[in-house]
Amino acid sequence: MVPGKSGGSPESNVLDLPQGKGTRTRKRWLIGGGVVAAMVIALVLVLTFSPILAIKSIAVSGNTLISDKKIETSLEPLLGVPLSRVGTGKVMELLAGEPVVKDAIVQTGEGNTLEVQIVEFVPVAVLLEDKKRSLVGPDGRVLAKLGKKDKPVLPTIRSSAVTKDPQVFSMLTRVLSELPDKLLASVDHATATSKDFVELKLEDGTLVIWGNDEQSALKSEVLAALLGAPKDKEAPVKVYDISSPRHPVAR
Repeated sequence: MVPGKSGGSPESNVLDLPQGKGTRTRKRWLIGGGVVAAMVIALVLVLTFSPILAIKSIAVSGNTLISDKKIETSLEPLLGVPLSRVGTGKVMELLAGEPVVKDAIVQTGEGNTLEVQIVEFVPVAVLLEDKKRSLVGPDGRVLAKLGKKDKPVLPTIRSSAVTKDPQVFSMLTRVLSELPDKLLASVDHATATSKDFVELKLEDGTLVIWGNDEQSALKSEVLAALLGAPKDKEAPVKVYDISSPRHPVAR
């Protein structure tokens, strides 16, 4: 007890000072920040796990060498999965077994539809193995089997002991992939006797000695120029040797 005072308790001498403006502002920010954080977390949970945004259908486009049904079957595990959890990586993982698929563009469509645009490898030749025909891509991979009625305007590569060597075969398809579309369409068939020697036979019977796959872009330009030059009807060119493209030979 304070001398000279009577009654009361020690607590009666403690005064509650009013909070400063800065303290009240900080509290408001903390409360507001907590509310916003809670809303963001709730939104993330809804987008990630809510069945409201689950995939109900899959729309496929851009494919010509592989059927819609085959792609849709591969992507069936995505049905029922929230759209926000599906991206290109997941789609490509499910399509990994389809050699023709190079890439995919994934978008969200109306009505919880997953829109998948397929990017395919462009075939450069037809591989002929006995009676079986297949489309092959720039890196030598087999893209798709051909039916009896399929007649693509592409060079033929006849399977042989040499072309069964993966290095030789991929080198041969790389050479074909360097040709412009118009020039590629004029090639009847392509052969390789080794990994350093490629020959092209054109539709008109002209033989092109290509050599290896080095300087393929330059060789394409040189061959196009040679084929576009005026022809001597009395002495037609039967062979173009562009294995050394800066010193081509026509005979």
